[in-house]
Amino acid sequence: MRKKGLGIIYTIFIILLVLGCGKKGPPIPWDMVVPKRILNLEAKTREGRLLLEWTSPKENTDKSPLTDLAGFRILRSEGVLSNGECRGCSEKINIIKEIELNVKEDNRGKRISIFINDHEPKKVYIYQVVSVNKRGYLSSPSNPVTVYWDEPPEAPKSVRVEAGDKRVDLFWGEVKEVAGYNIYRRIEGEEFSNRPINDSLISTSEYTDLKVENEKKYIYTIRAVKRVVKTDIEGKGSQEISVIPTDMIPPSSPKGLVAIPLKSGIELNWRRNEEPDLLGYYIYRRKVGESEFRRLNPFPIEKERYLDTEVEIEQDYEYAITAVDNSARRNESLRSEEIRVKYRY
Repeated sequence: MRKKGLGIIYTIFIILLVLGCGKKGPPIPWDMVVPKRILNLEAKTREGRLLLEWTSPKENTDKSPLTDLAGFRILRSEGVLSNGECRGCSEKINIIKEIELNVKEDNRGKRISIFINDHEPKKVYIYQVVSVNKRGYLSSPSNPVTVYWDEPPEAPKSVRVEAGDKRVDLFWGEVKEVAGYNIYRRIEGEEFSNRPINDSLISTSEYTDLKVENEKKYIYTIRAVKRVVKTDIEGKGSQEISVIPTDMIPPSSPKGLVAIPLKSGIELNWRRNEEPDLLGYYIYRRKVGESEFRRLNPFPIEKERYLDTEVEIEQDYEYAITAVDNSARRNESLRSEEIRVKYRY
């Protein structure tokens, strides 16, 4: 297998040598045109597995469009982790995986992902990817990525969640000897993404997610991450926990309430609330001497004006109004300052 791996690299070297010559000459033979080298191979760990990702090349080495990409080969060498270094990594190169593409599809520039599961603790792995065209010709190996492997950390426990207005607060028990945590979120009916919602590792055992919408169900899981030399190894996710952010904050009490007796009734006016989620207002009235207010309108009114026509002459009334938001809870403010008026018409 070692000779086979070295033979691949030697063949690639000869191809690059021919294509890289700066001298003018006859056209390059068709069988010497190969896909461009991949330069953005990345290795990440997700739930105790290694995730390799890269972008399919768009061109051949002669800058012509790559129209015959057939697949990829994953190359790997490995060795023993000793004092932060790899012993034996360059001794053997194996092809551990072959990926076949649908040649009828345009795969140029697509992001390719694959999980690798067969890793052993205290070992080091070096990965590269080679593109293959329909004629079986290989590209130069991609940029190498080195992975330092060890046992993944345990899953966080005692996860709890608190919902707020367009926010979710997460809390969990600390995991010993870890570099931090990744937070994953999904909507009901979807799968977790391969990318956490946090841009960098969370160093504490709590997190606030402000990129959520009210009245939508979200499901979270938390994964601990252990750092081995230069590799962050992510463990299994915690037990999933769901939450629905909810607006629980009512509008402020309306201000500036005035009452004007008219022939047609008592007209109320007030200043408009400034909350962007305002739905409207409720009107409350009671006769002087009564203990409880009665709401006059069954549904919130939008305008800052209300005419009460069901009034009696020479009767004293007290009025108050509240503001209501458009959340699912229909949060209602405290009542405004009460105002007293006698109807004399």
